[in-house]
Amino acid sequence: LRSRGGCTMELLSYLSLLSLFAVTVFGDVGLQKDYPPISFTCPPLQPLARPARNVYELRPQDIKVVMALGDSITAGFGIMGLHDDPTLDLYEFRGKSFSIGGDAGANTIASWLRNYNKDLVGMSVGSHLVELCYGAICPPDQYYPDKDVLNAAQSGAMVPNLVSHELDYMLKQLKRNKAVDMENDWKLLTILIGANDLCLGCSGYAPFLTPDDYEKHITELLEEVHRNIPKVFVNFVLMFNVSQVYDISLKSEYCRDVHRVLGIECICVFEGGEKTREELGKLTVEYNERAIKVAKKFASKYDDFAVVPQPCISGGTAATLTPDVLSKVDCFHPSLLMHELMTKVTWNCMFTPSSEKDDSFNFQEPLKCPTNSTLLYTY
Repeated sequence: LRSRGGCTMELLSYLSLLSLFAVTVFGDVGLQKDYPPISFTCPPLQPLARPARNVYELRPQDIKVVMALGDSITAGFGIMGLHDDPTLDLYEFRGKSFSIGGDAGANTIASWLRNYNKDLVGMSVGSHLVELCYGAICPPDQYYPDKDVLNAAQSGAMVPNLVSHELDYMLKQLKRNKAVDMENDWKLLTILIGANDLCLGCSGYAPFLTPDDYEKHITELLEEVHRNIPKVFVNFVLMFNVSQVYDISLKSEYCRDVHRVLGIECICVFEGGEKTREELGKLTVEYNERAIKVAKKFASKYDDFAVVPQPCISGGTAATLTPDVLSKVDCFHPSLLMHELMTKVTWNCMFTPSSEKDDSFNFQEPLKCPTNSTLLYTY
């Protein structure tokens, strides 16, 4: 039997049994830490006297459509941890994804923006079986448009998959959605990508994506977005160092043991040595530097399009995080807690001028509440 998109049910069953084996044998994660409660506490804003005339005047009330491109993080894989029914361990909880989730009560960027525009379009909702797109292995017809909506992320996706696969889905859905005024609605597109390119680069299955190739693919993607979608603010979330997950997992006996079973999920982190992890850290920095370089190519060039690098989660380290931020499914993907922390940090970053943004993943900072003069900063 095969699931949608051609993924064999035998493979899904095997992965599910592995995660069930891990929790049965090794027990709970343990090691709790006090994190600040995450909730939206900002007061409402008055309606704007007029909509933004250009991308440099955008305020939260101007955003009518949300969209997302990315990998399993944005797809919401493993957010809700382990379940009595192990099949659910292989679900993507798209309604809780940090950038675009729209489930009731979810702490996501999209849900918070909905406080300023109740008719916001594009949020992904609910959950469903994982959609896999792994480099060249990217089967068609996996999407669930009624749940994914404008969340085009797919688990396993690499940088080249965004323009070759995900953007195609997004464009089709934008054109089909009667609630979207393509020409006049301001749109927020959040992108987070690169983890899988880093995770497989030392495996022998695929070489590391060079910084030059990363820059080429990101440039092509953004040019296609600009060419096909009017009025877009691109929220380009810079990558964190995936090797930090290894250091965080060392704090938990459960996670150490899970990675003996599921280390294949990020071979370069869990099966590579310290030298390989150092290389990943350097490549992450180079990818982020290239993303900033590409963004500058678009700076002040168009009135209806801007690319803004958001660095605020990129410097997160194991020193300030515990295994609570990792999904119990695999001790690799972000947990619900981590998604909510990413929401808060990225939200604050969006409403901070570029000269004041930092990369410290400061989740202790108070929530920034926009006023009628607050911009989605492009500078």
